[in-house]
Amino acid sequence: MAYAGLTSHHVNYLIWRYFQESGHAQAAIMLQRAWHQNPDDLPFASYIKPHALVTLIQKGLLYYELEQSLDKACNCFLSKSRGAILTISQDGNPVSSTPASFFGPLASDSHDVPAEVKDQGEFAKGKDAADGNIPPTSPKSAESKVTTDGVVNGRANEAVTSPISGKGRKSTSVKDGDTNLPGDETPMEIDHQEAAQEQVSVTRASPSVEPMVDGDGDVGMGGQEEREPSPPIFTLTVGQSTGVQISPSKAADLGPDTTLLDVDGDSHITQTLWRPNDPTVVTAAGDTFCGLWKLSGLRSSISPTHESLVETKGDGSCVTALNWDSAGTMLAVATYSDPMHGTITMYGQEGTAIDLLPDLPRMVSGLHWAPRGLRMAVVLSDGQHSELTLWDQAVRPDEFPSPKVIDGLIHDVSWCDEELMYASGDGSVYEYRVDADIDFVKTYTSTDRQEPWTFVASATIDGSPIAVTASSSTTNIWIPTHDISLSAAHHGDITALELRPQPQSSVLQKSAALLLATSSMDDTLKLWNIDVDSKEIHCMHRLYLGPSSPALCSRFSPDGYAIAAATHDKLMIWNVERGGLPMAKWTAPNITKDDTEQDGLNSKMEDFEDSAFYRSLSWDSDGKKLALGFGKQMAIINLQR
Repeated sequence: MAYAGLTSHHVNYLIWRYFQESGHAQAAIMLQRAWHQNPDDLPFASYIKPHALVTLIQKGLLYYELEQSLDKACNCFLSKSRGAILTISQDGNPVSSTPASFFGPLASDSHDVPAEVKDQGEFAKGKDAADGNIPPTSPKSAESKVTTDGVVNGRANEAVTSPISGKGRKSTSVKDGDTNLPGDETPMEIDHQEAAQEQVSVTRASPSVEPMVDGDGDVGMGGQEEREPSPPIFTLTVGQSTGVQISPSKAADLGPDTTLLDVDGDSHITQTLWRPNDPTVVTAAGDTFCGLWKLSGLRSSISPTHESLVETKGDGSCVTALNWDSAGTMLAVATYSDPMHGTITMYGQEGTAIDLLPDLPRMVSGLHWAPRGLRMAVVLSDGQHSELTLWDQAVRPDEFPSPKVIDGLIHDVSWCDEELMYASGDGSVYEYRVDADIDFVKTYTSTDRQEPWTFVASATIDGSPIAVTASSSTTNIWIPTHDISLSAAHHGDITALELRPQPQSSVLQKSAALLLATSSMDDTLKLWNIDVDSKEIHCMHRLYLGPSSPALCSRFSPDGYAIAAATHDKLMIWNVERGGLPMAKWTAPNITKDDTEQDGLNSKMEDFEDSAFYRSLSWDSDGKKLALGFGKQMAIINLQR
């Protein structure tokens, strides 16, 4: 049924609203990104009622059935000679009285029959044709569609005969989503042959429909008998894949769109960071260096420009931490020359030093900017004790405020919002309220008082804060704010923990599930669905990187659409919703011992082996580029998705 004035914007908006109302948040985000940034701003949006797409389809199907029944009542007559109902077309020729369905012609009663039955049918047909009662039927017009599972055009059949014995099903082999067909037969021919062997005849029964007027004054679908849904057909899964693979069947090769940058430093890359809101500036740092790379003209012959920020040159100093503020206006870099003296320098977006913060009595082990503004939590450590203090760039005091002393180590810090912060330590997670200073709120203590909670992440769900932490060595996951725990989440040390970024739209955020990613040395990356109400953690996807391929790091894309993980010599990217096989891959240049000896580069091979466990991964703000640090090189990987 056609609706006048229905444009593509109307259709897209109806589908987008359906995704929202049915809880498919990620599908709504994907459609929104490809179509319109804020669909609710469209002029007709306020007039669309809830469940509009379902109502539109129901009414359209019913109107179509009514239209067909009216046409049939006006054009049909009873043939006295055969007692059959025939219809007369406009040119006076008799045609089949079976009405065409909204989704195409209905299936006939039979597709293929045994040889003896077929012979009898041919004999009867020839006899009738000779008598002039029924016109002969051509082979093409005799073909009909047969559906499996006793369903024709979306309606259940009352009776389905059992499959006939005879020729077995033809075998097919499936690999990487491709099907090898025997002989010269096409997929359509094979489908017809197999369906003919499984089903001889199908009888249809149309359910009764009692029209009912809905709230809009239109005829609805009330009174229609609901048929029992057909049993689901499960798809085979292979190996570690837990999702249904869709086209393309093979991961895209990101090698041709990758640029390798050599880092001029004496140490390996330990951290890579893109400047927020700027996909052209990336920062890389190691123990003895820190620098900025400007990527203008990356795809052309123009090489990226490099600005060195810190270069120790053997003076004994070391880079211990760095981080951009949320707006990308300032880069904080912490260094130390001895364990009892730490310094923090602020750099601008062009790499110019703009501020030197007061000296600190211990080494700076962590810099954590607030989600908004220029406030930064600073973690100090001497190897046995830790301190937590706050720096406010708007105030710029002459010295840091009095720190909060922790008897033990602070392993990680996470801002939940501008006023709430969590810190993970040995056997405990600490909650702080942040205003002009850091105020202690409470301590969450785990069962094992000595268990090191290596990672912590936090978010706000339905207005309630939630903190998630994991222990690298014990591979336990703990949600202290809701008393939820999971033991032995992996078979090897956990290397990263991250919560999936929350949708920006307030409408989608209400229906978004809390999704957690953990990567491990057991060659896997796992995606966990956290149900706060039932206090359960379910593994949604187990993504396999390959044999002897530990996941050394992992990161969600900024929009939560994809997740990337890196091992010694490769990087893989998956769709978060589907899981299964990766969408894309990148493989590092091979370095073998034979090659290095022939080229006289034994030192390069030794550096490669020493840096085998140093991998740092970062997405740009647009989610279109990745920066991967491996050894003394940084790969800038461009994505096409």
